[in-house]
Amino acid sequence: MKSGKLGIFGGTSEGRLLAELCREQEIPAVISVATFYGEQLLEEGDNLLVCTGRMNREEMCQWMEANGIAEVIDATHPFAKLASENIRQACRQQGISYHRLVRDKGRKTIDRKNRSIKESDISWVQSVEEAALFLNEELSRYPKRKALLTTGSKELFYFAGIAKGEGRIYARVLPSADGILACQNAGISGKQILALQGPFSYELNRAILQDTGVSYLVTKESGEAGGFSEKLKAAVSLGCHVIAVGRPEEEQGESFQEIRNWLLGIRRDCLMQDENLVKKNLAIRKVSLVGIGMGNPEQMTLEGIQAVLKSDGILGASRMVESGKNIWKWLKQTGWITAGEWDKDICTAYAPEKMLSWLDCHPDIKNPVILYSGDVGFYSGAAALLQKIQKENRPYTCRLIPGISSLAYFGGRLGRSWEHVKTVSLHGRKLEDTEEEEWSFQDKRERFLLLDGTKKLYEVCRILKEQGQAQARIWIGERLSYEDERIFCGTPDQLLKAEIDSLSVAWIIPN
Repeated sequence: MKSGKLGIFGGTSEGRLLAELCREQEIPAVISVATFYGEQLLEEGDNLLVCTGRMNREEMCQWMEANGIAEVIDATHPFAKLASENIRQACRQQGISYHRLVRDKGRKTIDRKNRSIKESDISWVQSVEEAALFLNEELSRYPKRKALLTTGSKELFYFAGIAKGEGRIYARVLPSADGILACQNAGISGKQILALQGPFSYELNRAILQDTGVSYLVTKESGEAGGFSEKLKAAVSLGCHVIAVGRPEEEQGESFQEIRNWLLGIRRDCLMQDENLVKKNLAIRKVSLVGIGMGNPEQMTLEGIQAVLKSDGILGASRMVESGKNIWKWLKQTGWITAGEWDKDICTAYAPEKMLSWLDCHPDIKNPVILYSGDVGFYSGAAALLQKIQKENRPYTCRLIPGISSLAYFGGRLGRSWEHVKTVSLHGRKLEDTEEEEWSFQDKRERFLLLDGTKKLYEVCRILKEQGQAQARIWIGERLSYEDERIFCGTPDQLLKAEIDSLSVAWIIPN
């Protein structure tokens, strides 16, 4: 598979199975389902994202671009012709490989496994609308007979008005608000609604048909995965006539097993690449760890900018990757670069193991750059990555490119020297976890704090008052280097109730 994520358009049992396979095999994937109910049936993981909502072709293109989709599997229902056509066209427009998952043919299943079923047991029609017309004629001819609809909720409107108010039509739909509403709009309500989630065995199908006492089962030729055989056998065993909507002519595609084997091959190849890199000590790559400063591209060093320009793969937390794209845009706007578009592969991750796993699986990335906020040597996640590479003896050499730290930047903005300032990070830490001497100021040194929002500032002001530093001056730097940068000063009492952005620092000058 090309560098990027796998996009799965699901909504079927095969789609759910493929999503589960990707999660188990750690294959980066994004699955799109039409309804919230479909989302509930899927479990997200570190490498699996679930998106909900119906999309037109243009929205599909945007979805593919936003999620970095490299290849697509269309596992939508065989009757969802419009959705499949939109997916196919969107892939063609985006230059993305398209794989159509094709179910087995239901009629072949009947011929092969159900030789006792006669042609007279089934009435084949070409559409749900034709099935509704056929059923209307049958129920008009036989006033005491009833029917069960299992064609799905989206097309129940075709059956509105048939034996209305007589309780002769039952509908089996998914247990969702949309499904219930569709039934009610078609004049089906109360005990006539069977809100159930499949798969349905032969025994369960037979029990439902027997309990409702229906003479007709209306269904679609959905193949083995759609439970067509189980429904058919159950109906015939009770003498219930089947009205079956024949499947549309299926385009060329791949079976579930073929696509499954393809995905397992991707994972196997990736693991083999990883193993070969370690065993043979091949492809020892240079990785650049770049500090991007405060966030404004103008605060990035020239060496860091050059590393981004030369890179073919960008890694980092989502905010860092977005900053990388903004740097690229800024370089074009300011005339540093005049040609080309953003063509770099992206890995959005913060944990070192995820970044290294992505690099192991993408040996074609020759000049990877990992972006960190501020300076890579100042309370940076770069330290954890370097430690993991060294501990696991991974085939990477790292070049650290410093950025402008918040300490250096804020000191410059305040016109104060910072070589004697004591630094304290409160990111993910409680004040109780810091040493008490940090707040007594017996050493007379100024303090620079990496805050973590309004709550931490409140705690700092409170402890300063408790330690006899009620007259200390606290300088606050908020969203440093951005256009809405704000710098202000106050005593602990004055700032006790101040509200600040999560991207804030403090500089304390004691009494």
